[in-house]
Amino acid sequence: MAAIELTNVTKVYGKGDAAVNALKGINFKAEKGEVVLIMGPSGAGKSTMLTIVGSLQKATSGKIVVDGQDISNLSNKETNSLRLNKIGFVLQAYNLVPYLTVADQFKLVDKVKKQGNLSQAELAKLLKQLGVDKLTKKYPGELSGGQQQRVSIARALYADPTFLLADEPTASLDSANVAEVGKLFQNLARSRDKAIILVTHDERLKQYADHIYQMLDGQLTKEK
Repeated sequence: MAAIELTNVTKVYGKGDAAVNALKGINFKAEKGEVVLIMGPSGAGKSTMLTIVGSLQKATSGKIVVDGQDISNLSNKETNSLRLNKIGFVLQAYNLVPYLTVADQFKLVDKVKKQGNLSQAELAKLLKQLGVDKLTKKYPGELSGGQQQRVSIARALYADPTFLLADEPTASLDSANVAEVGKLFQNLARSRDKAIILVTHDERLKQYADHIYQMLDGQLTKEK
């Protein structure tokens, strides 16, 4: 069973002559244990698709299934629960709280999501796997871009989501750090059985993907 599957998903903004078809009959799936890239130019519809997959906005039509559950018509309360329990987000800007240490970033997650997070032993193992276990007393401003990105990934995985959505995760990284993050996503997908979906312009990530899709003018084509 796919971790996430979209069937004939459309998104239309506006009405009448002002209508814009942002997504045109999208069909897509991502399996656990795999890294999937969604590539394409700015304005192609990638971000719209990401926000729909992440349940941040609703599709105009079509079916979206997450972990076996049709989420197309959930209530706001059910949608909030879905995002909290099933979906991990990794954003380009890292979104770490600047006045909290690395250790406290995870305590903040505990306050928002009180059950179902990794145990402290599992967190320690994850931080070591990500190479940031020695940084728990540091503040985000004391970390490099690559280190902040790895902490951001750890925080997203701490809630033990079904899948991880990453929006331009390597946009501000040099080639050495891109390779590091690419290998990291690949390893995390396999070792933690997560579906990892990366929305990116970065061609350097292609070698770490199991599947690659190209988005152009609201239409999705599978490349690999």
